[in-house]
Amino acid sequence: MTPSPYSLLRNVRLKLAALGLSVFLWALVQTEPREAQNVDGVPVVVDVADTAWAIGGAPQPAQVELRLSGPTGEIIRLSRAGTVLRVPIARVGSRDTLVTLRRDWVELGEGSGLNVESVFPSAVTISFEPAMSRVVPIALRTAGSLPSGLALSSPIGLTPLVARVRGPAGRLELLDSVRLRALQLHDVTGSGVLEVAVDTTGLAGVNVSPAAATVGIRLEERVERVLSGIAVVAQAGYGRNALSVMPETVDIVLRGARTLLAVVEPVDVRAWVDPELLRDMAPGEERRVPVRVDGVSPLVSMDLSQELVVVRRSSSDVPPEGS
Repeated sequence: MTPSPYSLLRNVRLKLAALGLSVFLWALVQTEPREAQNVDGVPVVVDVADTAWAIGGAPQPAQVELRLSGPTGEIIRLSRAGTVLRVPIARVGSRDTLVTLRRDWVELGEGSGLNVESVFPSAVTISFEPAMSRVVPIALRTAGSLPSGLALSSPIGLTPLVARVRGPAGRLELLDSVRLRALQLHDVTGSGVLEVAVDTTGLAGVNVSPAAATVGIRLEERVERVLSGIAVVAQAGYGRNALSVMPETVDIVLRGARTLLAVVEPVDVRAWVDPELLRDMAPGEERRVPVRVDGVSPLVSMDLSQELVVVRRSSSDVPPEGS
């Protein structure tokens, strides 16, 4: 269908303005000052396609200096954003390889008006080691505390539990796990699922898959409950009623998620003294020792009315002769 003269003239002012703006921007780009400038500190990144080998360490040198030419604004933007020189290694010929650097290995981005005139130094030495692959546990770390009024109602979930690592055999043989970046508990405001990246500190040249793990968190209101009159048990192989505890009972203040505290039965909570701390007591001897508590979820915090108690061995508890 042939467009009518009216449709061609519709919004003619807007069309002319758009054309004028395009011409202006084109002219601005063409007249932008161009110069040549050095950009230093550009990292050298090595990609090894040969599955039998892995990078044994950082290339030497690990950074290079570029001589760039092009629009001044482009050079400034690249200097601020940063770039890398990526070295592709299809096949490893020897443990130590001198690689001549190519200008087109510098990542400038699509549509960039920049040219790489030179790279200094012009070559780097790359060390390789035989590669290996193995599966290791993923270690979750936490930092800080949950916001006031919140508590974990179940252990933090982690998926997956293991990661596959590939890299230099000498380094991986000593690797017992990969750590996630520390989960900042003070930033967690409710139940949910989070993705936490692997902490790559000290893992240069090691490929970790997956690069992140899923962490599941269940939170509830943090409440307080007091258990009163919990008897302290002290036993160490002496005669019956040979040991006495002062005070005989303690009060335990529990703090944690409401559901965890609700299921605590006082008869299942045990306050006791480590028998090893009571060995070889003489008749009439007293010892001041700490109290331990069992029967409470590790997600629940506790405060004791008495963290230390005095245990006394009866002066009448004298072993028979020859025992």
